[in-house]
Amino acid sequence: MIFRTPGYYGKFRCIADKCTDNCCIGWEIDIDSETMDYYSSVGGSFGGRLKNSIKDGSFVLTEGERCPFLNSRNLCDIYTELGEAHLCQICTDHPRFYEWFGNVKEGGLGLCCEAAAKLILSEDMTLTETVIPDEDCDECDSGLYELLLSARDAIIKHLQNDSFPEAVCTMLDFGEELQFRIDNGDLTLPAWERTTKAETPDIQAIMEFYASLEPIDENWRPYMERCMAAEGGYCPEHEVYLCRIAVYSIFRFFMKGVFDGEILSRVKLAAVSAWMVGHLVLCEGRGADIAETAKNYSKEVEYSEENLDALADAFYDEECFSTPRIMGMFADM
Repeated sequence: MIFRTPGYYGKFRCIADKCTDNCCIGWEIDIDSETMDYYSSVGGSFGGRLKNSIKDGSFVLTEGERCPFLNSRNLCDIYTELGEAHLCQICTDHPRFYEWFGNVKEGGLGLCCEAAAKLILSEDMTLTETVIPDEDCDECDSGLYELLLSARDAIIKHLQNDSFPEAVCTMLDFGEELQFRIDNGDLTLPAWERTTKAETPDIQAIMEFYASLEPIDENWRPYMERCMAAEGGYCPEHEVYLCRIAVYSIFRFFMKGVFDGEILSRVKLAAVSAWMVGHLVLCEGRGADIAETAKNYSKEVEYSEENLDALADAFYDEECFSTPRIMGMFADM
């Protein structure tokens, strides 16, 4: 089968104890069944420690929501004692993500990891393909797959080569028309053209909505409240990074439309996520690290199915997320 990834995918290296936001802290870590069977077979004192640190298929977090195997040097005792091959699947994969489309597997890096975020923001996206052994996966609608693959290629090309604000606005019109066609059984690619006029955005409503999301980190809501009181906006020097965030989002989420026919909310997610990161950086003030801001945003939004679902609904139901108003967020760029 074909394995398709961004060009930077193979460059990722975990920075382990040098990480300032350890993925072994603050996350519920589920253990896959194969690894659970192995852990149950481990004897000796370490086997006893494993058994005492697992409940209902997950590691029991310690004070400060730390994984019980994260030691005082912020290194993994399972890795040290049993080897990398015996990490559970989620620990082996993170921050990588995968999606399967028939005989095609796609993989990428999640923006929620600081080392991955720096890679994602460091270069434009190019896609590479390699051949790997076949994996068990369900078939998908080949006609819809080919349409969305062509659409995604077009979106990424225009985002990376055209004026970013204009490309985002045209992407929104493109997404509206593509969704209309899919809903009506028309699997043809729309023209790449701007047809909608931007309207004044409701920044306050957008910020209030994001502040209402279920927090992963308890500091999220206070942080959003501080940002609502600060002056955001747009800084041209961030444009290249915001473009890469939008492209990352399109690569990661757009093709999921093969399974549910939904693409407009994912196009809006790419646009709004890019704008939000830029806005939050300016709210934080001089010296803010855009990779850090993007990482924190990703953790709160992309790694909560509840929050992704809330946004998907809001993109249709809330006036502040209408296509003309999202376009208005980019009008002054």
